[in-house]
Amino acid sequence: MTGFAITFLAVAAYGAVHSLLLTEPVRRAVRAAVGEAAYRGSFRLGYNALAAVLLVLLIAGIARLPDREILRLGGPVAWLLWGVRLAGLGLIGHCVRRVGYGRFLGWDHFRAWRRGEEPPGTGMEAGDLVVEGPYRYVRHPMYAAGLVVVWADPVWTANRLAFALAVSAYLWIGAWHEERRLVEAFGEAYRRYRRETPAFLPRWPGGRRG
Repeated sequence: MTGFAITFLAVAAYGAVHSLLLTEPVRRAVRAAVGEAAYRGSFRLGYNALAAVLLVLLIAGIARLPDREILRLGGPVAWLLWGVRLAGLGLIGHCVRRVGYGRFLGWDHFRAWRRGEEPPGTGMEAGDLVVEGPYRYVRHPMYAAGLVVVWADPVWTANRLAFALAVSAYLWIGAWHEERRLVEAFGEAYRRYRRETPAFLPRWPGGRRG
């Protein structure tokens, strides 16, 4: 099996595990095993920690695979791509900051649980439909920024292409599943928001709200 195929399958497997851990059956099993309070206080932090460890192992494994360079851009184009990538990282950071770094990572939940307090909610957990800031222009700004970070690269190898394709597929599927949950949570309010706002690419200036 080629490095390209192994990379694609490895990223797909990571995405499958990443999604499986968020399914309701897994959540119910964890809740039954540790109790409601411990689940609400530690699940998000534990999930993010496990995802980070698995991601490091994934990248380390891919780096050891045979590979070949297929494209290298230099000069102003390379600098432009690095600038675009930096902007994508900045948008991700902005979206996380709007939620709160501690809430996003799960540290605030864990700290509240250890203090015997009610863990904070975020997004659907808090009953909030966020449509302001970057969400005014696209429904999935973090996913869109992730795609920018993945594709704005001046140097491409076969394995790098496989990685980008697999991540793109995962983000698209993840957005689809997330929207199903959002429709269940917010009903017509989210359907209206979905009709008015594009998923990943903002509309040109002068168009409808997006």
